[in-house]
Amino acid sequence: MHKYCLLLIACSCTLTTYAQQNGSVKGTVSDTAAGHPITSATITLLKKDASLVSFTMTDNKGNFELTGIAAGEYRLLITHVNYHNTSRQITINTATPHIRLPDIVLHDLKRTLQEVEVTAVAPPVTLVGDTIQYNAGSFKTVPNASVEQLLKKLPGIQVEKDGTVKAQGQKVNRVLVDGKSFFGTDPKMATKNLPADAIDKVQVFDRLSDAAQLTGFDDGNSEKTINLRLKEDKKKGMFGKASAGAGSDGRYEGRFNVNSFKGARQLSALGMGNNTNAEGFSFMDLMNFSGELDRLRQSGGGGISLALKVDGPAAAMMGNNNGDGVKTIWGGGLNYNNRIGKNTDFTSSYFYNRYSPYQESRVQRQYFLPDSSYFYHQDAASYNLNNSHRLNLSADIKIDSFHSIKITPSLGYQETRSSSKSSYETLSEDQQLANQGFNNSKTQGHGSNFSNEVLFRKRFRLKGRTFSLNLQTSVNNSASSGNLFTVNQFYNRHPSWPVQDTIHQTNHVSSSLNSYNIRAVYTEPVFKHSLLEFSLGKSNTHSTADKVTYDYNAKNGRFDQPNDALTNNFENTYGYTNAGIRLRTQQKKYSIATGLNWQQAALKGTVITGVKDTVVSKTFYNLLPAFRFKYDFTRYRHLSMNYATFTTPPDISQLQPVPDITDPLNIREGNPDLQQEFTHALQLSFISVNPFRNKNLFAFFNLQETQHKIVHEDTVDTLGIKRTRPVNVNGAYNMTGTVSLGLPLQVVKGTVNFSSNMGYSKTKQFINTVPNTIGAFTLGPAVRVDIQPSDKLDLSLSAGLNYNKTSYSLQPALNARYFSQQYESIINWQLPADFYLTTSFTYTINNQRATGFNAQIPLWNVAFSRQFLRFNRGELKLSIYDLLNENVGISRTSNQNYIEDNRTKNLQRFFLLSFTYSLSKNGLSNDRPGGGMRIIRQ
Repeated sequence: MHKYCLLLIACSCTLTTYAQQNGSVKGTVSDTAAGHPITSATITLLKKDASLVSFTMTDNKGNFELTGIAAGEYRLLITHVNYHNTSRQITINTATPHIRLPDIVLHDLKRTLQEVEVTAVAPPVTLVGDTIQYNAGSFKTVPNASVEQLLKKLPGIQVEKDGTVKAQGQKVNRVLVDGKSFFGTDPKMATKNLPADAIDKVQVFDRLSDAAQLTGFDDGNSEKTINLRLKEDKKKGMFGKASAGAGSDGRYEGRFNVNSFKGARQLSALGMGNNTNAEGFSFMDLMNFSGELDRLRQSGGGGISLALKVDGPAAAMMGNNNGDGVKTIWGGGLNYNNRIGKNTDFTSSYFYNRYSPYQESRVQRQYFLPDSSYFYHQDAASYNLNNSHRLNLSADIKIDSFHSIKITPSLGYQETRSSSKSSYETLSEDQQLANQGFNNSKTQGHGSNFSNEVLFRKRFRLKGRTFSLNLQTSVNNSASSGNLFTVNQFYNRHPSWPVQDTIHQTNHVSSSLNSYNIRAVYTEPVFKHSLLEFSLGKSNTHSTADKVTYDYNAKNGRFDQPNDALTNNFENTYGYTNAGIRLRTQQKKYSIATGLNWQQAALKGTVITGVKDTVVSKTFYNLLPAFRFKYDFTRYRHLSMNYATFTTPPDISQLQPVPDITDPLNIREGNPDLQQEFTHALQLSFISVNPFRNKNLFAFFNLQETQHKIVHEDTVDTLGIKRTRPVNVNGAYNMTGTVSLGLPLQVVKGTVNFSSNMGYSKTKQFINTVPNTIGAFTLGPAVRVDIQPSDKLDLSLSAGLNYNKTSYSLQPALNARYFSQQYESIINWQLPADFYLTTSFTYTINNQRATGFNAQIPLWNVAFSRQFLRFNRGELKLSIYDLLNENVGISRTSNQNYIEDNRTKNLQRFFLLSFTYSLSKNGLSNDRPGGGMRIIRQ
C-alpha cells in the first residue's frame, strides 16, 4: 500500500512545484489607419512546438491580459478577421515574470504585404451551431495512440471500460469519418482502429435520420454521433499502421489498418487477432431479434426521440470491470466509399469476426421475502464461440435538384457455439440448505438477417415544402439445438415430494421475424419562420418460434421421449398505425417544435403446446404529445429541452400463460392481462463553451415516469423454487444526469475537469403477493487533472467516488449502502534518443460488500518503447500488463428483489514485445519552401 501512496505523493509534489510558477503578459492592439483600438482580436499563446497554451480576446479598448503562465519561451499570436496576423516572441522567467508589451499594430487586409503569414489556430473546444467541436491537436497523445485514447482526454466525453463512448451523458451510437460511415454503424471500428495522429477535429452532435434531415423535424431516430475530420494531408494519400507482438503465457497480439483517401474516395482495410482482450469491434448478436422488435415498436411513436429511453441509475451496478474474463478475438474487413458519377454517393463495408470469450464467475445473492430472506450461491464457467459476417451497402442517388432516393441494404450471418457449467445452492436465512444442484448445457446454432431501407425525398420550389416516403423491411431466421443436463437436490421437503429432480434433454428451436415499416411525411411552410409537418405511418412485425424438446431415454440411450411441457410453437404479430401533426418555429434566438401523434397498436399471438393452447389478442390506442425547445444565449451557450411520450407493449412471452419450466428452480409464466407501458420522458441539456478561455460546462438530465410498468411478481416456496409472473404497476420513476466542468490550469500548463453522474429510480415488485418498493440513488463525483510540465512530459491524475444507496420497503433492515473509490495516474514521458515511457496505475477500493467481494484492486500497466527508422516509422515496445498480478472483476447489483455480488476471473499479468510500423511520415513540416506564403497549421 505504501508504494501506491508514494506514487500519488510524487505526482502531487510535481503538481505543487509547477503551481509555484505564475507569469503574465498584457498589451494593447490598435490599427494602422487611425490608431483606434481593435476590439475582439484573438490573442493566442503558443509554446515553441506550436501547441496551444491559452486564449483570450481584446476588450473594447483593445486591451488584453493572460495570467498564470509558467516559465518558458512562447510565441504570442494576434489575429482578427479584418487585419493581417502578427506575432511576438516572449520569455517568462523569474527575473521578468510579468511582461507589458509595447502597443501592437495590425495592418488592414486591404494592404498587400511582401510576405503574408496565414495562421489557422483552432481553440481546444468550441461550439458550431449544435455541434461541439474539439481540436485534436490541443490534446496530446502518445505515439501510435488510437482515436479511443484521444477521446479519453476530451472534456464531456467518457470512454467506458468496454470501449463504449458517451458524450454529454448519452451513448454514442455512430462514428463517421469525414461525414461518411466507417464499417457500418459500429462506433468501435473507428475509435479502436484509426490512429489519433490522423485526426484534425472531433465533432459531436445529434444526427437526425436521413428522412428527418430533409425537414429538420426529429422523427424519433436521432442518435448521438461523432464525426472524425481527418487532417488535410491524410485525405490525399495512404496512412495507417501495422503491429505484431508476442509475450509470456502464449499471449499474442497483431493488427493493421491501411487507409487510402483521395477526394471522395475512401478505402480502408483492417485486421486484428489477439488473446489479450484487445477488442476492435462490437459483438452484434444476429440471433437475438428483440432489438429489431423494440425499434419497430418505438418508431411507431412518430417524432419520439429514442435517446429519451434511458436505463436506470448507474448505481444499480457498481464495480470495476477490468477485462471481464478472457477473450480470443480475430477479425478483418474492408470499407469503401466513393462518388459514382456526379449524382451517386456510394458506401460499403464488409467485416468478419471470430469472438471467443471464456468466463469464470462467482455469484452471491440475498433474496427478500415479506418476513425473512434467503441466500443463493453460484459458481459458473462459460465458453462461447461466435463467427459473424456483416455486409453493409448504401447508395444515395440524386435524381435532379428536387428529387433523390437512398437505398441501404444490410446482410448478416452468424454461427454460434456455447457451453456452460454451474453449481449452485439455496440457503434459508439461518444458513440451512433448501436445495443444491448443478447445470451443464451446450448449444449451437446459426442465424441470418437481411434488412433494407428505401428513402425517397422530394423538395418543391417553395422553400420548406417537402415530401418523403420511407420503407424499411427486415427478414431474420435462426435455428439452434441444445443439450441440458441438470440435477437438483431438495431439502426441508414434504414426505411426498421427490428428493431429487433430474433433467436430461435436448431441444431444437427455429425462429423467424419478418417486418416492414412505412412512413410518409409532408411539410408545408406557414407564417414567416415556421413549418407544419403531417405524417402517416404503418408497421407490421410477424415472428414465429418452434421449439421441440425430447427427454433422455435411459433404456436405449437416446433422446426419443417427447416432452410436451417444453414443446411449443408460437406465432406473434405486432403492428401499428399512426398519424401525426407538428409545428416547428425557428427564430433568431430560439426554436420550438410541438406536436401530437395518434397511435393504434395491435398485438396478436397464438401459442400451441402439448399441454395447453393459448390465443392472445391486444389492441391499444394512444395520443402521444411531443415538445422540443432550444434557446441560444450566445453563439457558444445554449439550453435545450425535449419532452416526449412513447409506449412499450408486452411481448408474447410476457403474455402467454404457459409456464416455462426449463429451469425447475426459476419457473416463468406470462400474464394475458398485461397492459402496455406508457412513458413520459423529459430531457434537459445545457452547453456552455468559452473557446478563448478554454472553459466548458456540459449538463445533461433525463427524467422518466412510466405508467403500467411491467415488473416481476415472485412467489417462493419452502423448497426455494421461485415462480415469476409479470404484472403492471404505476409510480415508477427514473432520473439520470451528468455534469462536466472543464477549466484551464495555466500555471501548470494543463486543464482540470470536474464531473459527476447521478441518478435516482423508484419501482415496485412483488414477493409472495406483498409489494416491495425499491428506491435506488447513485452519485459519482470525479476530478481529472491533465498537465504538461514540459514538452516531453504529460501527466494525468484522476480520482472518483461511486456511492450507492438502495432502499426496500419490504425489508428496511436490508437496505444496501455501498461505494467504491478509484484513483488513477497516467504518465507519458519522452526520454532522450526517442525512447518513451508510458505507465498507468489504477487503484480501486470496494467497500461494504459481502465477504469475499470487498477487494482493493491495484492495476499497474507499464510500456517502454523506442521509435526508430526514417521519420520514426518504426516502434519497438515492451509492455507489461497488470504488473502486480491483481486484476479481478467485482460488481454489485441492487435494483431487484435481491442484492447480488459478482466476482469474475480476469486476464492477469503478462509481458508483450511488439513492433509497430507506420505508413505515415510523422513529424514532417508543413511549411512550403521558397514561396511567399508560409502556412502554419495547429
